[in-house]
Amino acid sequence: MAEDYFDQLLELAAGIVALADAESTLDKREWKATKEQHDSLEAKFKEVRNKYVDVLLSTPEGHEQAYDLVAADIAAIRANCDPSWEPAVNYVSDDLLPYLHKEAGRDPRVRKAIKATPWVLGGIAVFAYFTIRFLSATPINHALETKEGIQERAAAVVKLLRYDDWMDTHVRKGGWLKGILLWPIEPTEAEIKGASEFAALAYEAQQVSVERFNCPAIQRGYGNKPSQEELDYLSESADYLRGPNVDWKEPPVVTAVDAAKVVGKC
Repeated sequence: MAEDYFDQLLELAAGIVALADAESTLDKREWKATKEQHDSLEAKFKEVRNKYVDVLLSTPEGHEQAYDLVAADIAAIRANCDPSWEPAVNYVSDDLLPYLHKEAGRDPRVRKAIKATPWVLGGIAVFAYFTIRFLSATPINHALETKEGIQERAAAVVKLLRYDDWMDTHVRKGGWLKGILLWPIEPTEAEIKGASEFAALAYEAQQVSVERFNCPAIQRGYGNKPSQEELDYLSESADYLRGPNVDWKEPPVVTAVDAAKVVGKC
């Protein structure tokens, strides 16, 4: 098994050094294709090298003897091979022995822990992915006319605006990958409905602030696309109504007008 890996390394090394020698004689187009092939062989070499080292170090004896045995084998091959193979043997020596020496010096338990790290991190990432989905939920359990209902819908607006900003959905950018990554914070249908209800209340409160308190009117968007001023107003009024020091009035919806006045600075 280990011998098979070493033979593969020699063959790959021969291809790598041959391509490296040929690069200086090629034109730009040929060089690009050769460079890609060269990089592919180097990546394969490292893959096989790592597997070879794992096999060599799979036993306690391997940690103690592997480096000396492999170094002796390489020296013997170099002394007896055809001169045309020397560059390949040197490549194997230069890229294998330092890596083997480093890995042989590690505690076997440390090596196992390092090997397992991607799987552990993957498990943590999956757990965090669904945990964020759960923790970022904004339940809406109270009527809109109540303080709790307004605050719940304000939280839904904040979540929706943040998601839209990260997805950049106002200009229809993003893509399926971004959608997957941001799924944990994607608003649910109930949250979208709650955000819409808050927006309707906030816009009505803003209109009252304009008519009764001479607050500046907000520039409206076109069709179903809100203006940036409307989005800013929704965000700021939602933040105000979710604040800890709000003086809530009766009925609570009147406090939405206070939010419009504060945001409008009037």
